[in-house]
Amino acid sequence: MLFIFFSLIVIIISVIFFRKYGISNSISKGVAIAIALSFLAVICLAQNYIESLIPEINDGIGISNKVAYWIIGEDGWSIELFRKFFENSVYLTLFLIIAYPIVFLFESKLKRM
Repeated sequence: MLFIFFSLIVIIISVIFFRKYGISNSISKGVAIAIALSFLAVICLAQNYIESLIPEINDGIGISNKVAYWIIGEDGWSIELFRKFFENSVYLTLFLIIAYPIVFLFESKLKRM
């Protein structure tokens, strides 16, 4: 949860900064930052899920990195929970990748008007 909150703050502040200083396509650049943060989450959650499949690594089940801990938290760790967070993160990343060109085109079209 902490990672999501931090990511939203970074994205919102970045878009405000881009608009304030007249940088073009500020919203699509915000989506690009969201994609980068989402990739980071996917990588960390993938590592955590894979390590949870091998219990000998952590002497049982555990969180393998801080970013995964910031996303998952402390409640009810299980292999299924780790997989669920990983899969949802992949879906969110794919959604953002698909949304980026749409937002960019929409933003460019509004600029021409």
